[in-house]
Amino acid sequence: MSSELPQRTGPYRHSRMVDAGQASQLWKARDERDGKTVAVKRLLPNYVDREHVALLNKERQVTVSLDGSPSFLHFYDAGKDAGIPYLVLEWFAGPSVGQLVQLGYSTYAPVLPQLIPALFEPLIPLHQAGWVHCDIKPDNFLFSPELGVKLIDFAITEKKGGSLLPRFFRKSAAIRGTATYISPEQIEHRPLDGRTDLYCLGATILELLTGAAPFAGNTLGELLNKHRSPHVPSVAAKNRNVTPQFDAFLKSLLSPDPNKRPSSAQEAFSVAKRLPIFLKPPEG
Repeated sequence: MSSELPQRTGPYRHSRMVDAGQASQLWKARDERDGKTVAVKRLLPNYVDREHVALLNKERQVTVSLDGSPSFLHFYDAGKDAGIPYLVLEWFAGPSVGQLVQLGYSTYAPVLPQLIPALFEPLIPLHQAGWVHCDIKPDNFLFSPELGVKLIDFAITEKKGGSLLPRFFRKSAAIRGTATYISPEQIEHRPLDGRTDLYCLGATILELLTGAAPFAGNTLGELLNKHRSPHVPSVAAKNRNVTPQFDAFLKSLLSPDPNKRPSSAQEAFSVAKRLPIFLKPPEG
């Protein structure tokens, strides 16, 4: 099998690779039929199997169900190119929040008063449609000061009340999600709802405010156990410019008990808009 990078996917000519994961590639591309710039996500040949095709189909299903909301990328097309499944989505000219974190706190600090409340907005229509994202993290938000926030990557999204155990994973009881941001109920395979995503978003916001994830561990088991611990980290202990009110709000998001978190994304968004985040404007 050739190791050369593909130059096109169907009628979409690639211009540059934006991201390369274990199982897929994301390309900026041009639709040669109308000249439109698009994003093409395609599986790698070695991952065209039952599991990864099902995950790509789930992403298509959720994206289509949310199409029309400004918080998500528009769905354009899906198909197969020489047997390789792909999705075609709206192109967004902005970095991921994860890329901002890598640039360093001083680089993005001035936009945090705009960015942090905006991170809650996509969760409102997502949860109203009955979905739980299950993988909220910096890499899955795109941001531009002019265009706002877009939530992406719905491969492991579940319907409310699910336990993230699709049939073909039940024997192994695999944990689905990103360990750095995962909620206790995902770890324990308990039923999930919108408060699950609020926990993961709390971990994301803490990282934005401190430059470090809320928990770390020498092993995966140690890290997962810290998410389940009753100890909730304080952002103000690491960033003294954060107000006590916002510190308390973030602690509520990161409670291991879902009943102690805000009851909905709408409620959390209302609080995030109202509370001052900083004692004084952050400096870049």
